Amino acid sequence: MAQPTGRRERKKERARQDIRAAAYELFRKKGYDDTRMEEIAEFADLSVGTLYNYFPSKGELLLSLIADSDDRYLREGRAMVAEPPRSAEIALAEIMVLATEHCVRHLGKSVWRHVSASSIANAGSTFGLQYDTTTKKHEKLVVDMLQALQTRGQIRQNLELQDAAHFLFSMKSKLFINFVSNDEMQIEQHREEVRQGVRLFLTGIQSGNERQN
Repeated sequence: MAQPTGRRERKKERARQDIRAAAYELFRKKGYDDTRMEEIAEFADLSVGTLYNYFPSKGELLLSLIADSDDRYLREGRAMVAEPPRSAEIALAEIMVLATEHCVRHLGKSVWRHVSASSIANAGSTFGLQYDTTTKKHEKLVVDMLQALQTRGQIRQNLELQDAAHFLFSMKSKLFINFVSNDEMQIEQHREEVRQGVRLFLTGIQSGNERQN
């Protein structure tokens, strides 16, 4: 007798979650490059064929884990935009550092070294395009934060928000690569570097009233 649809779907979802949990543990422990799909299947107590039915490649499995981290970041980021810190410098720095914290806490620096390199080397691939979509969502949060600060009169009203966000996000992305490339660097050093960049940027876009405060 065939399993009821609901039970079959629950079984598939459990298998998917087991695979993702196994990949998460192995990627963090061994690194992305040194983890084989066969190891993930064994860790999840599934056949290799079953694993490939759910995730046709290791890259797609990694993208699924990145999406988890991304969802958490976007929820927290939107909450921060809704009630920004009083300081424009802290608000802009923290919305960007929050992304770094989620990335590294979820998958570790070694995995993100692979992600950064692969997104550049395979820009036109499914992996590269999906990663680009993710970064655009992150950049949009910076736009939203700038808009919130603009509404409070803390930055110039005639500022082109998209261009400003792109500049800030590009700066943060470079600092993120520096951070994940150095296993000894702590998050507080990264945070201070981002704040320094934001501080320099703000000197040119704050409103006259904000500069007087």
